[in-house]
Amino acid sequence: MILKFEEWLTNQQARDDRIGDFARVLSRAEYQQKFSRRRWDEHKGWAEIVSRITEPGHIPAFNQAWQEFILAKEAASDSLD
Repeated sequence: MILKFEEWLTNQQARDDRIGDFARVLSRAEYQQKFSRRRWDEHKGWAEIVSRITEPGHIPAFNQAWQEFILAKEAASDSLD
């Protein structure tokens, strides 16, 4: 199974830091992923969602969350090998 950012972020809501705050904000927000015929670029798609529905102050939290997500995704992939 490939780890998805939305799943990972949902699991971060209990954190007592800016990523936890960011995860809680997104959990309350209404957003919709835009799909096209092109392959979904997960980072670009989420960056567009974040810039569209949150305050500019959440961008650093998104960037930090994305970096942690990539590490978690790589660790999950390595454990499958």
